[in-house]
Amino acid sequence: MNKIFQTASSVIAWSWRQRHRFFQFGLVGVSGVAINQLVIWICQEKLYVGVENLSLRLNLAMFTGIVLGMTNNFYWNRKWTWKDRDRTRNLPLTHQYVQYATANWAGILVQVAITNVLVRWIPYLPANLAGIAVACVINFILTDLWTFRHVRTEGIDPEAERLEQARVALPLLISGLVLGLCTFLHGLGAVSILRNGDEMVYIQITRSIIAGDHWLPLQSDMVAMTNTKPPLLFWQGIISTDWGQDWNLVALRWPSIVWTFATALMCGLLGWRLTQRNVFSGILAAMFYLAFFSTYRYGRPYLTNPPETFWVFSCFFTMLWWKPKSFDSRFLFPTIIGVLAGMALLTKSFAQLLPIGFGLGWWHLYLHEWKWGIFLRRSLPGLLWTTIVALGMFSLWFVFDPEPQLIWRNFVMGENVGKMAGGVTLWFQGFFWGGNSVWTLAGSWFVNAGLLAFPLFGVCVECWKHRSKLITEERLLWIWVFAIFIVFCIPAQRSGRYLLEAMPALAILMATRWHHVGRNAFVISHIAIIAVLLPIGWLSFLLGREVGFDAFSWWHWPLVAASIAFAVISIARPRWTAMCAAPASLAVFLSLSSFLSVFNAPLGTFSQQTIDATTNRVVWIPENFRSVAENHRFLLPSATVRGFPSQEKSPPQDQVQSSDLAVIILPLSSPEPIGAIGSRIEMTSRHTAQQIWEMATGKVQEHLFCREWIVPVTAVPANP
Repeated sequence: MNKIFQTASSVIAWSWRQRHRFFQFGLVGVSGVAINQLVIWICQEKLYVGVENLSLRLNLAMFTGIVLGMTNNFYWNRKWTWKDRDRTRNLPLTHQYVQYATANWAGILVQVAITNVLVRWIPYLPANLAGIAVACVINFILTDLWTFRHVRTEGIDPEAERLEQARVALPLLISGLVLGLCTFLHGLGAVSILRNGDEMVYIQITRSIIAGDHWLPLQSDMVAMTNTKPPLLFWQGIISTDWGQDWNLVALRWPSIVWTFATALMCGLLGWRLTQRNVFSGILAAMFYLAFFSTYRYGRPYLTNPPETFWVFSCFFTMLWWKPKSFDSRFLFPTIIGVLAGMALLTKSFAQLLPIGFGLGWWHLYLHEWKWGIFLRRSLPGLLWTTIVALGMFSLWFVFDPEPQLIWRNFVMGENVGKMAGGVTLWFQGFFWGGNSVWTLAGSWFVNAGLLAFPLFGVCVECWKHRSKLITEERLLWIWVFAIFIVFCIPAQRSGRYLLEAMPALAILMATRWHHVGRNAFVISHIAIIAVLLPIGWLSFLLGREVGFDAFSWWHWPLVAASIAFAVISIARPRWTAMCAAPASLAVFLSLSSFLSVFNAPLGTFSQQTIDATTNRVVWIPENFRSVAENHRFLLPSATVRGFPSQEKSPPQDQVQSSDLAVIILPLSSPEPIGAIGSRIEMTSRHTAQQIWEMATGKVQEHLFCREWIVPVTAVPANP
């Protein structure tokens, strides 16, 4: 507690000392705003009048104004605001300008992010002012502690060196978290994002519960999907959308971002604690977790994974953070862990109690040096109490639901027991061979890590080679990783998603051991990053050639180019290769999100005229996965949307009326069908092996991009 007060006092004292400099910084900023506005007006009205595209002209004018205004600010801040710093004279001007520009762009990204978040609750002008205020403070901190920081050149001692590292860590913290926040928020309300097909199933269930106007029982348009998950996720959706009054994808998904970043915070705190309060390692732990492919894919959509991962890992975070009190406790901490585990059960399944209990039991047994007698006397009662509390919380679903027998049939027997194979022979066959084998599950660690798979493999090798030198907390984290793997080898259906709750532990282990891993592992990651970014740029070019390059945001091309350049520079500068792997991975996700934004408004959505034409009419949607038609409820909010299996080619004739409409999917180059009402572009999914091969050999446009047309149902050929 004293350290917290000391840190707060230091921050307040630093702020007070900087008050005059901040005033100077503000005056320089005002001059920059004036120059920015003047340059934009001159460029828009005089210099760039020859540019016919109004949007391009405005963006060029804004870019010129930003560069000249920022250059003005850099000059006066260097000559006046921070003239007392030696670094303003000793560092090359170009190097310092690049740092200053980076700090400015970080502030701009913060302003944009905060404005877009607050505008949901307050008018856009006050929201923008709040964004500007926060961005101004962040910009000042980055400029003071990084661009024009004070550097001692004599008598450097270890404490001063550690302080210098902290000063480096602060800009990395702010820049990395800003990049992560922008990456996870960008395109959050879009239909086309990287996600799992279950999201639309959960959205459909939530919508049905809202329509029923009751918390329980859970309801669904698909009878087979009723009670396949506990109610906590659906109640979260009900609350975040205000019982459907604010029914949109952003309202459904933003709690997932909160859960994901809360888990990243726990990673950062443990990374900081396990490295003797090293801020830099704490930052890396949080950034490694955010940069995992599984975190980005499953940590944004409306899925059970974000809250499930938070609640499960919070059990182990609590035990480690308050160790040894948490392990010695007989009632308080077992109760706390029971409550946390109960929330995990109500989010995903009662089956989550098995890895939690197995992991905690293994931890206690290890700390008791495998002395079963001590374990049975001291730890087992607390673990049993934790189990009782968790199951007691989960049983409340049965108590308050008016149809508990359906929960037993659909959830317990269908969703959970049903994941076991029909017999022992089939189970053993699936265990060793096939897509659900234990070998596939083991490889899921590295698939989940995505572009950081090679450094993760290096950490695994490093920890195995030097396993005798691992500290106790690192050993406990590895125990949790193995515990969850062993438990989820039991079901016949083995999926990499089952291992997501252990990815925070791997992120922490990477942060504590990254400096022992060979640089080549991170170099390979950067090469993989470049190998992913190049196809994104190429696909962007192909799509832009078909639909027009104006479909992309003006910053899409600079983002892809800058991301590639950043990876190349990280390889070229050995000192930064490892530390830049996580930000470079986040840049890939942001580039991918920017590419997918083409499939949102306006090209990826239907026009208002089309929406009006479908009002109160039935629109049939072909589905290659359950609840795919739920997408079109957001695209056609006034229509009655119904799905039918895509393999049937046309809607069921006995349910169709002559006034109904249907969606047909054609290649981009196909002519407009007769009687078409409207269209949108889309990116196809669930390709066959033959289609994947043809795309690899050059036929990308034919199989990856398509156009959805809404036509009268009579124009769709009937099933033979």
